[in-house]
Amino acid sequence: MPNLFEAAAGVSNQWSLAAFAIAAILYFILRRRGKVPGIAWACIAAIVVIGLAPILASAYLERARLTGQAIYRVRITVLDLEQTPVEDAKVWSSAGGEAKKVAGGWQFDIPAASLPAGGKLTVYAAQPNAFLKGSQDLQLAEDRNPAVVLALQQDRSAMVRGLVVDGAGRALEGARVGVAGYESEAVTTQAGGNFALPAHRATGQQVQLHAEKKGYAAASQFHPAGDEPATIVLERK
Repeated sequence: MPNLFEAAAGVSNQWSLAAFAIAAILYFILRRRGKVPGIAWACIAAIVVIGLAPILASAYLERARLTGQAIYRVRITVLDLEQTPVEDAKVWSSAGGEAKKVAGGWQFDIPAASLPAGGKLTVYAAQPNAFLKGSQDLQLAEDRNPAVVLALQQDRSAMVRGLVVDGAGRALEGARVGVAGYESEAVTTQAGGNFALPAHRATGQQVQLHAEKKGYAAASQFHPAGDEPATIVLERK
């Protein structure tokens, strides 16, 4: 379809003027002879349409060009748990690009041509020092200057993982390990002694782990959530 419009738009304006002139001349000749028959009206209409085609195609392509060059200026205000604007958040988007710091928040300048099909944009923000994060979906359409208020929430997405060993450093199978406060989610180690649990905290936040196994003294220790593995040592009673 775009190729068809480009071909039509390539026809010169002189062609359109000639088509209109032919339609007008034909109309006046037929009128002088009396009533214009239906077939003649159809011919005149066809010639007018042919004349309009280059004009309409050019207008369509120009609109498409302008739309492709349009810039969305998306303003983002980030709020903390107390609904107070945050000035030190990290802000990014699914469309890429760097967020500019502006008064009261951040701004993304996004070319319309770079948007995915459907115009959906997701804006993300995080305040790592406070273990907060959030996201907000936005549908970009006619409004070129949309504003988003993004409320941060406690980040509880991290995992905590590690290994249970005995006093000699050997992996312990069958040890039960859990996060304090979430004992119902406790897991039992397999032959390698490994475990992985939802931390219900953000990466870097401390969680209390508790491990026990029959014949061994139970152990509890604090460890930061994230990829750094914990090692829990159970001593024989």
